[in-house]
Amino acid sequence: MSTLATSHRGLRLPHKRALAVLTGTVVVALSIGAVVWASVGSTAAPVRHTATHEGSLPATVRTDAGAFTMFSDTRHRVVRPRDIVAGPDGNLWFTAEKNAVGRITPTGDIDMFTDPAGGLDRPDRIVAARDGALWVTAINGRLGRVTTSGQVTTFAVADDGTSPVGLAAGPDGNVWYTLNGQIGRITPTGQVTTFDGKAAGVELPAHITAGPDGNLWFTDLNGRIARITPDGQIATFDATGADVSFPGGIVTGADGNLWFTSPGSNRIGRITPDGRIDSFDGAPAGLEEPSAITAGPDGNLWFTTSNDRIGRITLDGRITTYKATGAMVRTPFGVTSGPDGNVWFTSLNGDGIGYLRPAAVAVVTEAG
Repeated sequence: MSTLATSHRGLRLPHKRALAVLTGTVVVALSIGAVVWASVGSTAAPVRHTATHEGSLPATVRTDAGAFTMFSDTRHRVVRPRDIVAGPDGNLWFTAEKNAVGRITPTGDIDMFTDPAGGLDRPDRIVAARDGALWVTAINGRLGRVTTSGQVTTFAVADDGTSPVGLAAGPDGNVWYTLNGQIGRITPTGQVTTFDGKAAGVELPAHITAGPDGNLWFTDLNGRIARITPDGQIATFDATGADVSFPGGIVTGADGNLWFTSPGSNRIGRITPDGRIDSFDGAPAGLEEPSAITAGPDGNLWFTTSNDRIGRITLDGRITTYKATGAMVRTPFGVTSGPDGNVWFTSLNGDGIGYLRPAAVAVVTEAG
């Protein structure tokens, strides 16, 4: 364990693959340039229509390997799935290539929804918001709202083509997102407010989550963890002294702290609501470049890695990684706690959706 020091240390650059996996649309956003969209209290013009529903899959291929179960789409529509979240309808929802949002039941039935108007260009992050809908980021400067029946509404949140990156359901009933140097807030009806974080030291905000203190917390690729209040007050905390490099996914844990991944240093970090930062070395457990993280159904934190493993960290910092031989788990990417008590994830390079049973990890083929 390493506790945050007062002196600033230089950032360690992660592998190119780690940065690409961590950032997703961040890389695209940076290539476009600085954000100039900074409206306050404006209403984004929505584009409303009903999504094209491609029909229920007649069957899926299920593969079981120890504590892992994987589902593959027999019609090959689940292509490079990315983020995943438990929906308000008891199903799991995910984003994928071919501009699609998918739904999978706990038993493996898959439906895919696409946007005939083209408003959801390469959706990435997905969250279940308090308005009962799923919200997603799109690479064309839009956010999408998808109802559980498949109706899609898109809202422009950047008029210069910059892409929103992180996404979170806020405690205020709104949806919050990160955008190159800024934090944005959108109401269910499309009213957009943005807050410039540069004065507080925010440079490259990435993932964001609702905190235990009623605020929003987010990671910054410049080695900081930051907090924004619902009225837009931003504070940043330097994490580099805790051996954190390029912090990635972030989530609130069962202990009332914020937990985050550090793919640049192969560590898992923890920050208390008052700003104290620790990190835990995952290398002895086979951890490589952790990315997404979720609060698990068992009270622990679960995360994805670039070396085809699903990892777990207990609240006292013990890390274990699990690998399923023969279950087609290739580059697990998004991760979430399912309504069935399992840990669900996407297999980015395996074109599948899977889950791990926490109660059955003892029979996994390999454990770090």
